[in-house]
Amino acid sequence: MQEGSPTHTLPSFTTYVNKVFHLREALPSLRDARQDPEIPPATVFEALFYAFVFRLRSFKELEADLAQPQFQHRMDAPRAFRDDTLRYSLSGFALEPLENMLVAANRQLKRNKAFEPGRVQGRIVAALDGIEILSSYSRCCDDCSQRRVTSTGPDGQPVERLQYFHRAVGCQIISSPVKSFLGVEWVAPGEGEDKAALRLLTRLVDLYGSRFFDILLLDSLYAQAPVLKLAQDVGWDLVITLKQENRDLYRDALGLFSNREADERFTEVKPGEKREVELWSEAHLPFTQDFPKPVRVVRTKELITENHYRRGKLQAETTPSHWVWIDTLDPQVFSARQVWQLGHSRWKQENNGWRDLTKNWALKHGFLHACKHRRKQPTPEDPGHLVPNRGLAAVTLILLLAFTVCSAFCVLHSKLVRLYHLSFREVARELYRSLWQQPSARAP
Repeated sequence: MQEGSPTHTLPSFTTYVNKVFHLREALPSLRDARQDPEIPPATVFEALFYAFVFRLRSFKELEADLAQPQFQHRMDAPRAFRDDTLRYSLSGFALEPLENMLVAANRQLKRNKAFEPGRVQGRIVAALDGIEILSSYSRCCDDCSQRRVTSTGPDGQPVERLQYFHRAVGCQIISSPVKSFLGVEWVAPGEGEDKAALRLLTRLVDLYGSRFFDILLLDSLYAQAPVLKLAQDVGWDLVITLKQENRDLYRDALGLFSNREADERFTEVKPGEKREVELWSEAHLPFTQDFPKPVRVVRTKELITENHYRRGKLQAETTPSHWVWIDTLDPQVFSARQVWQLGHSRWKQENNGWRDLTKNWALKHGFLHACKHRRKQPTPEDPGHLVPNRGLAAVTLILLLAFTVCSAFCVLHSKLVRLYHLSFREVARELYRSLWQQPSARAP
C-alpha cells in the first residue's frame, strides 16, 4: 500500500466483532476461580484476545502494552495489571463459556453463508487432525503424557530420557476461504489420539448438530470402526487417507489394482508444479469383517515435478508418490478424481490451520503449562490443594476464537484486503498501530 492510503483501524475491527459475533454480550458469562477480583475475567479475556489479534507472542509482550493507557482504555481495565494477574486468572478459567463463544461464532458464520464459497458438489468439507502442542524434559503437569526418548549424550553414547508432552486434536472447515476452527480436544495421558478424535467428533454433534458440515477428511490413524459408525449414524461422508499396509483392505485393494491398467490418467498443472497421475478405484469393498460397511478405495501413482533453486539455478525436480484413500461418498455423485482432490485438500488444515497457528500465532509457546500460580482449593487431605490447571486449554480456545474471527474479518469484511491483497499479518500490524493512534484520555 502507498503512503497515505487507508488502513485498518481497531475501532472498525471492534465494531465488526461486536456487531457480527456479539462477543461483548458474551463477556458477562466468563468466570474464573478467583473470588471478587479487581480485574474481572472479561478484562483478562479481552486483553488476551486482542493480544492474539495483534500477534503478540508472549505474556511479557502483553504486560508491556497493558501498562499503556490506550490498551487499558480498549480493555475497560480499571488499572494496569501484570502477567501474574493473567496467569492467576487464566489458570482457573472456566472452559465452557469460551467454547460456547467459539461455537456461537461458527454458527453465526454459517448463518451468514460464510461457508458457501468453496463447497464441493454443494457439500461443506471439514478436516480433523492432531498436533503436538509442546514437549519438555523438565516441566510437567498432571495432564502430561509421557514417552521415552533416546538421544546421543556428550560421550556419544545413546541416552534415554523421559519427555513430557501435550497433544490435541482439532477440527477445521477447509472448503471455505474463512479458516474456521470448530473445536479442539486434548489427548489424555495414556490414551491414543484416535480416542480423543472420537470424543471430539461426538462433542461436535452435540455442539453444532449433525449437519453443520457434510464431508470429513481423516488421517489413517482415525480409520477405526467406531469413527465410521458414528459418521454413518450422523450422516457424514468420510474420505480417509490409508497408510497402514497391514490392513486387509489395503492389501486387497493393492492386489486388485496390480493386475489391471489404470482407470484414468491425467496431468494437473499449477504454477511451479506439475502432477502426472495414474488413478485406480474400486467400490463396494467391506471396510473390516467386524464392520463390513462398503467403501470405495482410490489409489494413485503420481509424479510431481517442481521447480527448485539449486546452486542459484532454477531446476525442475521430479519425485514419485503413492496414495490410497477410502471414502463413503456416492460414486454416482463424486468421481474418483474428486476423491483424489479431496484427499489432497486435507493438507489445507496442515498449512492453513496448525502450521499457520504455529508459525504466526504462537500456538506452541506453551502458555501456562505446569503453572503453579493458581488459587488454592483446600481439601481435608491437602490444605494446600490448587484448583485444576486449565490455563493451556483456556489460552488455546481464546487463540482459536481470535484466529477464526480475524480470518472472517479479513476475508468477509475488509475491502482493503481485496483491493491491495494484504496478508493477514499486515492487517494485524495495522490494527496494532492504530491502537496507539487513538486518544489515550478516557471519556468523562
